[in-house]
Amino acid sequence: MSTSKKIISLDFSSKNIKVGLVTDQLKLIATSFQPYTLINEDVDGFAKRFSIEEIWDKILLGMKTVLSSSKTDSKELIGISSCAQRMAVVFLDKDGNELYGGPNIDIRGIDSAYLIEDEFTEEELFNITGHLPSILFCLARLLWFKEEEEETYSKINKILMLDDWIIYRLTGTFCTDKTSASESQLFDVQKGEWSSEIIEAFKFENEWFPPIMDSGTIVGELKEEISKKIGLERNHLPVIKSGGDTQATLLGMGAIEEGNIGLSLGTTAPLHLVVDKPILDAECNHWLMHHSIKNKWIIEANAGNTGTVYDWYKDCFLRELTNDPDALIETHLRTMDLTDDSTFAFLGPELMRIKDQTSIKRGVFLFQAPVMVAETFTKLPNFTKAVMDNIGFGILESHQALKKFSSAKIETFCAGGLSHSTEFCKLLANILNTELKVPKIRDSAFIGTAINTLVALDRYKNEREVVDKLIEHERFPINLELADKYQTIYKEWKRLNEKISEF
Repeated sequence: MSTSKKIISLDFSSKNIKVGLVTDQLKLIATSFQPYTLINEDVDGFAKRFSIEEIWDKILLGMKTVLSSSKTDSKELIGISSCAQRMAVVFLDKDGNELYGGPNIDIRGIDSAYLIEDEFTEEELFNITGHLPSILFCLARLLWFKEEEEETYSKINKILMLDDWIIYRLTGTFCTDKTSASESQLFDVQKGEWSSEIIEAFKFENEWFPPIMDSGTIVGELKEEISKKIGLERNHLPVIKSGGDTQATLLGMGAIEEGNIGLSLGTTAPLHLVVDKPILDAECNHWLMHHSIKNKWIIEANAGNTGTVYDWYKDCFLRELTNDPDALIETHLRTMDLTDDSTFAFLGPELMRIKDQTSIKRGVFLFQAPVMVAETFTKLPNFTKAVMDNIGFGILESHQALKKFSSAKIETFCAGGLSHSTEFCKLLANILNTELKVPKIRDSAFIGTAINTLVALDRYKNEREVVDKLIEHERFPINLELADKYQTIYKEWKRLNEKISEF
């Protein structure tokens, strides 16, 4: 029997309910990925909610699956921790029953944003919360329920961010941490507490908002009935608070010090710069929130729909050619002349512009037309490279923007879906003109929650010690010749993109 101890790690992402089993040496030994459905509540698709029982059943099934598939003995487990998509929120009544649970893409608050504008200017709200625009966050949703569903609003007794709700379901404890709370637009990101100014302005009840604890804190024990449902013979399993999936991902990739930039390659591509003090963007564009590390903050830029574009390209152009479009993309990038600049793509990824968030832009490919006098013709690998360049250039603009907020030496880390592509990591290092450090385990949110567990259980004195001892990185260095060429290609891409934006 294995002598290693194990941690159950939950990661509720934008697409899947993911459960991992991680050893105390940070080895990921079993996973369960389950997609879930969202319920549309209006014809425009603005209002969305979870099926609470569906997602809870899948959380339980995921835990049971990883324990069963790994043949883990109950005595090997030392803890359980979770993280979840940011901005998602659950409202409970006085009996602890769910009144509403909504994902990070529920923007029903678009109809109530004017109520916020009546009380706070954008600058005032940003200076308190570090976040805009209001339509994305819990504050606007609360006001929507106050206006549109008064009966539901009158029953609200607790407001929990999604990770807070998972912890409540696992333990019965009401709590939050700064990583989760700072994504609500109800939290004073500089003071590190619920904003009394916002709560009083909208006459919310103080009792709705749970107490704040540090990430990496033991909040309780797994309920006995849940232990039985997932096949555990033991009780008293500690449950540890982790918080937002972004912060867990950063921790799991090792981005924890001033000047570290962590890139999470998922459906979108958020980049986060770690800073030692709260720094607010004077243009109210780049978000500020708490890291899971004490006395650390992160500033966010987002390159937009990178993973969405990648999946769209595979489905539209490659799926009928191969059963493994990811491998075909690897082949295209490996065999293409990466200095080729005959084809450009403009498909969404670009610099984060919060006040232009709702604009819908056309997707464009620019390439040499197939004419008789041409010696070469644009082929499928050219389009593949153009799509991946487009993703890389969008990330580059956000990377450049974040570097301005810190005078510290910049180190860049990367994890998530597209980081599994070796060729894209090589390409991205040259586009960014910086070495990329990619953790061996790309699903780094699992690792981040496990690190929080190890620190909470006093296995290590702090997160830095765990990162230094247990996280291994694959390094992608710069090719100076390619990096120089990519600066030229990027400038042309930027010039053409500005022209296209005029139409």
